[in-house]
Amino acid sequence: MFDSTKDLLYIVLSLSILWFTVFLCWVLYQAARALKNFNEIIENVTDKLEMISDAVEFIRNKVDNITGKMGIVSTMATGLIEKFLVGKLSDKLEERMDKKKTKKKITKSKSKNK
Repeated sequence: MFDSTKDLLYIVLSLSILWFTVFLCWVLYQAARALKNFNEIIENVTDKLEMISDAVEFIRNKVDNITGKMGIVSTMATGLIEKFLVGKLSDKLEERMDKKKTKKKITKSKSKNK
């Protein structure tokens, strides 16, 4: 079978090269799987970020729309408040001023009569 130790050396070297080749193939396969998984993770993260970006844009548009309408509502509310509350307050203030004037006139007329 083996004529010399040199033949044994060649057989051991060939088996070592064979196992080294198998090991390199396995390492390349594992690296390819890892890169594939990494690529899938990156794609998922990109999709999620796009969904978040779309949701934020949607919410921003809704808030902008509501803000525009709130300006109109605020203007209308201010007008109503001025019309009803300020108008009533000014009427009551005028009534009090008139009462004070009449009281002063009454006290002046009483002091003149004495």
